[in-house]
Amino acid sequence: MRQEIAPTWFALLPAAIREEWIRAEPLADALFSLDEPWRGRFLFLVANLATNWAWGGRRPTWEEVTTWLGGDLGLCQYVRLLLDAWGRPRRRSAAPF
Repeated sequence: MRQEIAPTWFALLPAAIREEWIRAEPLADALFSLDEPWRGRFLFLVANLATNWAWGGRRPTWEEVTTWLGGDLGLCQYVRLLLDAWGRPRRRSAAPF
């Protein structure tokens, strides 16, 4: 007789959301590995976006940032785009200005 194992709540999430949740930790690591003053600025932005601009001003912990990124797909995608744009080399504009 084969025993059925009930899936955990995590397994019931759609695949795209599970991937974002799993990617929250490396994203938090990337934020915390930035040099100052950018680390503080990006963490301040993420904290305020996650709390609808009600953050108290102290630096968020790694656990708080990971929880916010793992629980908010839009925030996770936004931070990924922000870090990707930040890490990309700047292109020279063809415009003379």
